[in-house]
Amino acid sequence: MHHKQWPSPALTILFLAASLCTADTLRLDPPVHLSNGSEFTTWQDTTAFTQTFHVDASHPAASDDNPGTEDKPFKTINRAAQVLQPAQRVLVKSGTYREFIRPRNGGTGPDRMISYEAAPGATVIIKGSRLVTTGWQPSAHDSAPARPGIWMLRLDPEWFPGNENPFLIENASKEDIDVMPWAVEWTGKLPYTLVRGLVFQNEQRLTQVPAYKDLESPGTYWVDRPAAVLHVHTLAAMRPDAARIEITTQQHLLMPEKTDLGYIRIKGFTFEHAGNGLPRTGVGAVYTNGGHHWIIEDNVVRQAHSVGIEIGARTDETRAGRRADTERAEANPGRMIVRNNEIRDCGTGGIQGLRIKHALVERNHIHHCGWMDVQRYWETGAIKLLLNDDTLVRANHIHDITAAPAIWMDYNNRNTRVSGNLIYNVSSINGAIFMEASQVPNLVDNNIVINTTGSAIYQHDCDELTIAHNLIIDCTKHAVEMRICQGRMVNGRLSTCKRNTVVNNLFIRAARGTWFLDDDNSADRNIFAECGPEFDFAAWKAKGFAANSRTAKIAAAFDPATQTLTWSTPDTLPNVPAAPACTHDY
Repeated sequence: MHHKQWPSPALTILFLAASLCTADTLRLDPPVHLSNGSEFTTWQDTTAFTQTFHVDASHPAASDDNPGTEDKPFKTINRAAQVLQPAQRVLVKSGTYREFIRPRNGGTGPDRMISYEAAPGATVIIKGSRLVTTGWQPSAHDSAPARPGIWMLRLDPEWFPGNENPFLIENASKEDIDVMPWAVEWTGKLPYTLVRGLVFQNEQRLTQVPAYKDLESPGTYWVDRPAAVLHVHTLAAMRPDAARIEITTQQHLLMPEKTDLGYIRIKGFTFEHAGNGLPRTGVGAVYTNGGHHWIIEDNVVRQAHSVGIEIGARTDETRAGRRADTERAEANPGRMIVRNNEIRDCGTGGIQGLRIKHALVERNHIHHCGWMDVQRYWETGAIKLLLNDDTLVRANHIHDITAAPAIWMDYNNRNTRVSGNLIYNVSSINGAIFMEASQVPNLVDNNIVINTTGSAIYQHDCDELTIAHNLIIDCTKHAVEMRICQGRMVNGRLSTCKRNTVVNNLFIRAARGTWFLDDDNSADRNIFAECGPEFDFAAWKAKGFAANSRTAKIAAAFDPATQTLTWSTPDTLPNVPAAPACTHDY
């Protein structure tokens, strides 16, 4: 009997080393190589801060007119965001801060960063919502009589910064979908025509319904947009003035005033209650607005209507702005680090971005995302990064994801590696790990993927992809599925699915085994254990995909509570040579 204890995201065996610590050349320990053989390097904050500002909303003398000292602190974080200069930081004391943070400046290098930090031991909660205790009346609509248990509230424009009321903005308007032609079939349809605002009763998220007549069940709400009135059917028949009702008042919680700010650190905060929408760019609750060289670490991001953290260089895909935005994003150096964050209960996904360069996304705990159930507009994922260059996604703990992949590396990925992630309880039509439309080498290795509704590792329109040393247990479709979107153009040529390699994987109870649309691929040294009757191992071997592969009897069980995998086999499993770049197992 063998036991493997998966380390918690905060205790992964992969740590940053201090050798070769010039800018952007910090090596990992142990070293990590990408699919083209080059070594992945990153960077670190080396700033000796010259000044520290303080924010403490509960301090009796707190005021944004103060100098921001510990005895005369600022009242809001956004006040600090307006004055911070390179090599300065702000420490925030415990409290709930209902505000929109708009950093004005960035740092100028790893030794002159700007840092936003929760004070040591502090619990800092940043909310994009308003607590509404007054103004409620019994609900009435279209001359209908008041309905028991349903209340209404007029939405005061003064509650919404910048006059952007999430309760009056559709999830995805026709203008939004015009820049996402793959989603055109959803124009004018539910749930895309619902609004972005969220309602919480005693910290529990309520459910939006599309019409007044649908307010039958407790815990639902509807928005009369022409009248700017919110109608809520409360839980447990509570009067809203006796409950704790919070409504989102903004789409973002933190967003720089302008694009391309660099060398900013965000550390130790809890961000929650963002009423953001479904466009592909510009929607993150924590939104770097096309920045570069950020470190986002040790935060909690939860209860966002769509995306938790957005890190891409692209910010504007509208017809008017896309050309200039593309040119700007091409010059962006990237180098984002997102690590050790917990991201949960987000409607479409956890970490997202378009145009990603040299990013390190590691040790994040992402769970219970995808509740909006909009996967068929093709922009959902616990981690969904597009146009990736030299990017490493590793050691993330992802589970209980619905209507979204756990990791989706989308389109024209180059020299990107997805490695050592623990993934379980994922339901997605695109697989738990999805690599899309890439024509040069990329690597998916050493991931543990358990209990997938759908395929565990899925790709379409990819060439030169290596899938190696992965452990797949219990998937309802294929352990590895490779397809082509017929007629699709990628980089000026029809997409293909050729010269991909699947080696050294262990597939246990994969209902349909493995499947390639094109035979111009290779697979070998894989172990198939108790795969379903739909998978014909003999036929697979006859196609030349299993010269050194074999079947085996393997019993395997996984306990999510302890993250412990237990497995045993009466068979002798072979030792095999490692695939290139795979120097460490799991």
